[in-house]
Amino acid sequence: MSRNRIIRTVMDNGLSLKLGKQRSLLAIGTLMVLSLNPAGQLASEEAYAIPEGLTPVSTWKSGFTAQDAERFRTGYRAIDFWSGTDSTVFTYLNLSEVLNTMHVARSGDVVGLENAPLPTVANTVATTQLGSMPLWEAISDPRSRVQAMVVVHKGRIVFEDYPGMQPFHRHSWNSASKPITGLLINQLVYEGVVDLSEPVSRYLPFTSGIPLGAISVADVLHQRTGLDYEETNTSISDPNHAIGFGFSRALAGRNEPVQVSIRDALSKVGQVRAPGTAFQYSSYNTQILGLIVEAVTQRPLNEVISARIWRAAGMEGDALLGLSSAGEALAAGAFSSRLRDFARFGMLFTPSGRKASGAPVVPESYLADVYAAADPDIYLEGVQGNRMVAGFGREGAPSGAAYQWDAVFEDGDLFKAGINGQGLYVSPGTDTVIAYFSTTFANSLYLIAYPRAIVNDLFR
Repeated sequence: MSRNRIIRTVMDNGLSLKLGKQRSLLAIGTLMVLSLNPAGQLASEEAYAIPEGLTPVSTWKSGFTAQDAERFRTGYRAIDFWSGTDSTVFTYLNLSEVLNTMHVARSGDVVGLENAPLPTVANTVATTQLGSMPLWEAISDPRSRVQAMVVVHKGRIVFEDYPGMQPFHRHSWNSASKPITGLLINQLVYEGVVDLSEPVSRYLPFTSGIPLGAISVADVLHQRTGLDYEETNTSISDPNHAIGFGFSRALAGRNEPVQVSIRDALSKVGQVRAPGTAFQYSSYNTQILGLIVEAVTQRPLNEVISARIWRAAGMEGDALLGLSSAGEALAAGAFSSRLRDFARFGMLFTPSGRKASGAPVVPESYLADVYAAADPDIYLEGVQGNRMVAGFGREGAPSGAAYQWDAVFEDGDLFKAGINGQGLYVSPGTDTVIAYFSTTFANSLYLIAYPRAIVNDLFR
């Protein structure tokens, strides 16, 4: 299916790129996420607004007072991880104070990033729910709640701004970290350790006898299982659904009682459609991949990431990986690092990053594998594909998803979003990486058009 056909399909389905106003506020204790609606609609007839009571993220650019830190730390509940409120700002900047975490160590020489400011980056115009405006205006707009952004072109920083944090602060990538696990699986396939055609039960015996066990590793990797755990506003808000149940338990605070394990939650998931017939995004898929990585390497996931990626990529700081309340590695998205290291990860898939990292981290066949696995015919069969098409808008629609990337473009570019405004855009062909951190309110704002506009306007 071509990009134009995808756009036509969206329009034929009545997806008009308009988003109704987000009126609802999050009630404390309610398992609820407001995001782009399942149709992926974007623009609004009325101005995009956030609650008046939210504190501007710039207030905490230099950190939190002792009183605020203690209040957020002791008051943390799972909903704070995705609500996009003031508590969420603290959570993303202080992951180890609300969740148990594992250390992801760096070592060796740091890959240097030369500063080469390009003023035209800040003037790049894109259209989002905020309206059509240049990047500098969107970042400055208090509604965007952007905390940091960096643009790296050919190994040089051409734009960098920190409206809501310091360069040495760590911030959670959320689901934008999913390609880490996708890369680990690709490495293990390249080495002959994992076979994508095998059922999950070969690597995770506990799945034998449940629907998950019969699904191929490939369908888990590319988010096509057909299992009843797609992430939608409805499922994530329902504590009785596998997704809502899993989110509320996995992200429970470090001082809360131990909850049901992710393994136990997976045992209750049924099949709703044939595997391989729809791109249906789910954090459970990444959790399963993380368990497979640990099973075949016999090492904790943080150590595998450190050895295979972090220590080899010239990172400047250590990272953190969250643990569920039951002690399981949160492969799906509780990963925290400095912004520049977020970008350095993206650079591994570009010419300048491959040269700078020295020892090969990304298999030579990786990009070809990603492009071959992206299936345009099933991309719009779930929520996330429609969100991506709507979010990129006039900048061009992606044509598929694979290896834990949300968007794979016909020109070879890749994008991964994280809840509440995290993003990693990689353009191997133009040797460009764009990474950013935010705490958008209730996942209700998508600024994903900006990275692609920057690449299209300045570097294509």
